[in-house]
Amino acid sequence: MRVIRITSLRTIACIYITGCLAAFPIAASAQAPPKPVGPVPNARQIEWYHREIIAFFHFGMNTFTNDNEGDGTANPEVFNPAALDCNQWTSVLKRAGITTGILVAKHADGFCNWPTKHSNYSVKNSSWKEGKGDVVREFTDACKKAGIKAAIYLGPHDRHDSRYGTDDYSDYYASQLSELLRNYGPIWEIWWDGAGADKLTTSHYTRWADTVRRHQPQCVIFGTKNSYRFADCRWVGNESGFSGDPCWSTINPFSIRDESSHIQELNHGEINGQAYIPAEVDVSIRPSWFYHPEEDKRVKTVTELWDIYFNSVGRNSVLLLNYAPNKEGLISSVDAQRTDSLRYLINATFQNNLASKASVKAMHPRGEKYKPTNLIDGTENTYYASAEGFSTDTLTFNLGSPQVFDVLMLQEVIELGQRTTRWSVDYSINGKKWTPIPEATDKQSIGYKWLVRFKPVRAKYVRLRITEGQASAALHTFGVYKQPITK
Repeated sequence: MRVIRITSLRTIACIYITGCLAAFPIAASAQAPPKPVGPVPNARQIEWYHREIIAFFHFGMNTFTNDNEGDGTANPEVFNPAALDCNQWTSVLKRAGITTGILVAKHADGFCNWPTKHSNYSVKNSSWKEGKGDVVREFTDACKKAGIKAAIYLGPHDRHDSRYGTDDYSDYYASQLSELLRNYGPIWEIWWDGAGADKLTTSHYTRWADTVRRHQPQCVIFGTKNSYRFADCRWVGNESGFSGDPCWSTINPFSIRDESSHIQELNHGEINGQAYIPAEVDVSIRPSWFYHPEEDKRVKTVTELWDIYFNSVGRNSVLLLNYAPNKEGLISSVDAQRTDSLRYLINATFQNNLASKASVKAMHPRGEKYKPTNLIDGTENTYYASAEGFSTDTLTFNLGSPQVFDVLMLQEVIELGQRTTRWSVDYSINGKKWTPIPEATDKQSIGYKWLVRFKPVRAKYVRLRITEGQASAALHTFGVYKQPITK
């Protein structure tokens, strides 16, 4: 995981003058680290960004009734996965390079995937394993075995429980939340869906957030609507898999609360937003969230997943990609094959930064510790910073020889806030005549990661121009890459 450590570089030098020891600070202002600007991420959010892709697992009563939004009246006996194997799920994730999974423990139909003490509408009254099964347990155990971070979706909306929206329901939900957070090991994220949850108030979520922080202080909270005050990450405003361009990590919290009238703000963020709440981009690999056999031929293609990757992870967001296990309790082979292929494309594209051996010149370098070559050194704890007082800059990369590339990547030091607000990339054969890359012209946000695809170009020189900023630039990585040829 990349974590930039921001430390003071002021040093103390000692000299002897006529036999006396004197100490004085060296005023190395050119080497002082940049100061953070605006809202910055907490430790949970930094960890969250480094996941890049998270898996969603929609599995429950709806799987067996062929619904997407059950009404909460289905007989628990219907739930009976004949071959449930959460180790198969995690093996799919391992091959796909996905390091975190979120299980739907309870959807809006109210059916509970664990033998909760607080409701009879659960697996304990199903025919599966004679009522002794526990999907949450099998999921969290499989994640632990595979080295995958386990997370939980506990639907706030509940069509089965008549107390929904009342203080009694608040007690019920808090008890279930506590049950999950206390009994299943580390829970990395809690997902509070805003769909249908309009009867719940901020006071309900205040209590539930206290429960999360008490039992799992490092747990990320996906918040919407009335849980907006506690959100570490936000809804992106759609379920298509696409973030906006730009997509700022900051936003005004009321834009999350009043989501129906602030879809654009959810999608793009707000550069002057008062809070650091980046976008999590939820999309299903199938047309629906739950499994339906008729959709076996409608699984997203590798090309569609590649587009989604660039428009989510490549737009300063985290991709939440849904798998829908079938009635047997397994992920279908076609779904697994598609994400295997997605991982192949990611690895094959980004394994070789064609700028990694370039010589780099900057117009306004900060000093040796923050030198331009830090952008291409491939290490986790270095970065480039422009000199204090310069919010614009130009960096020129001499690749040594002409290279063909069609992807570029830029990463900002998110620990220091969103700094650069407009940038462009050009290329040249001789370093004199420059041609802009249209898709990388007058871009705005960067954040954790920004990716751009374009028609292949051939160049010996590449130039990054930072034309606007809220403060001096602080960039972790710059790279140019060539996508593999696929049939």
